[in-house]
Amino acid sequence: MQADRPVVMPEDEVPFRLAQLLLLLDAVAAQDANGVTLDRIGYYDFLSANPFLVIPSEGRDASLLRLAGFDPQVLAYASSSQRFTSRRERIQHDLALLVAYGCCRVRNSSGSLTYSITEAGQHLGGQFTATYATSFATAADIVVRQLRKLSDKRLREQTARWLRPDGSDGPAAALMSVLGPGPLLETSWEE
Repeated sequence: MQADRPVVMPEDEVPFRLAQLLLLLDAVAAQDANGVTLDRIGYYDFLSANPFLVIPSEGRDASLLRLAGFDPQVLAYASSSQRFTSRRERIQHDLALLVAYGCCRVRNSSGSLTYSITEAGQHLGGQFTATYATSFATAADIVVRQLRKLSDKRLREQTARWLRPDGSDGPAAALMSVLGPGPLLETSWEE
């Protein structure tokens, strides 16, 4: 293995991100034909790629996610807040590309811009055959169904909670379940 070879992450590749957005917009269209705002797409996008931040690890939806290949104990959940910020920064650019390609439309709905998939976008997304595409589409359907019920304010607040590293249901909980509890310190940081 070459040590000087750069590591390429799928999320760094524009075609990969555009494909994910098409699958997400298709999931949104199934539940809201009017489309959604840029902010909401940012939340849906990230949380669909990391569904166990939202979905409890037990239950029907969790079983469907496991069958789709997602794992609630992935170590990446522990660094989710940093990845969330960088991923959201790319959404506007990626949506502009989808609009330019005719795969997405943007509308002014009561003073807010909303995005929705076009027929051409649905056709293109329907041609994706990778296992990951099927997995992501499953996660997007579940996550969008859960999150669409939340107001924008509640979605922001709840996402902030999901991204916190502390707590029994925070992203670090999965990491701690793998690594076990950390060493006990003799001094307190809160003195």
